[in-house]
Amino acid sequence: MRERSSLAGIGGKDILEKCQKFMAADNARKRGIYPFFRPLDLNDGPEAVINGRRVVMFGSNNYLGLTTHPTVRNAAKAAIDRFGTSMTGSRLVNGSMKLHEEFEEKLAAFFGKESALVFTTGYQVNVAVLSALLSNKYSVAVIDRNVHASLYDGARLGQAAGAQLIRYRHNDPESLDKVLEKLDAGQGALVITDGVFSAEGEIARLDEIVAVVKKHGARLFVDDAHALGVIGPGGRGTAHHFGVADQVDLIGGTFSKWLASIGGGGPGGGHERRDNPPLPAR
Repeated sequence: MRERSSLAGIGGKDILEKCQKFMAADNARKRGIYPFFRPLDLNDGPEAVINGRRVVMFGSNNYLGLTTHPTVRNAAKAAIDRFGTSMTGSRLVNGSMKLHEEFEEKLAAFFGKESALVFTTGYQVNVAVLSALLSNKYSVAVIDRNVHASLYDGARLGQAAGAQLIRYRHNDPESLDKVLEKLDAGQGALVITDGVFSAEGEIARLDEIVAVVKKHGARLFVDDAHALGVIGPGGRGTAHHFGVADQVDLIGGTFSKWLASIGGGGPGGGHERRDNPPLPAR
């Protein structure tokens, strides 16, 4: 049987039959080269233990080493004692607490923005915000070719609502300029880029991108998941690193990397109302 490296292109009346024909993972395991889902005995900051052997951890997103920090662990325990382990409902209905609003105010102040909104995960930030903004045929997602998959997911939800999706060459402000130049006057463009690209570790040329965005009257969304806590003054990310924070409209990120927790969110400027996005968001 020919080895299948994905489920794409595998047909059959039984929709689950394709799973039996997906052989790549099993064959890689047999050859001892399967690199995924390796169980750790212990994940201890810069080191980990696998099968009783201590190894250096090069793949962790625990950028500031806070996951096992005593202060963070004690604060997490105290929060569970006070608030429990669940909000018991969505924020839209009964799961929004003053604690959320206090955190959003601190997050906005940290980034020097007027408001912020937090979500359960960083993935939800990208999907919710993009699907809400790219909600009709007058909207255009102008997206760096190499952005994180979650940004594509959000943009494709917008496509389903009639929005257009156009890619520009990776980290190339000149390519972005040419794309924006060709748009119709009545189209509202949202330029989408990573701050630090997770696959390459490359920093976006954000100062140049901002100049192009402003030239064409577009808006800019930056996914700063891999920059927050790492670059910029005080770890405030790519926009602050380039000194263009006041010109970036929306910033998204996750709390699982720099803040050693779970959740996602980001700040925006005064033209966004923080109480509105959850309503049309998916």
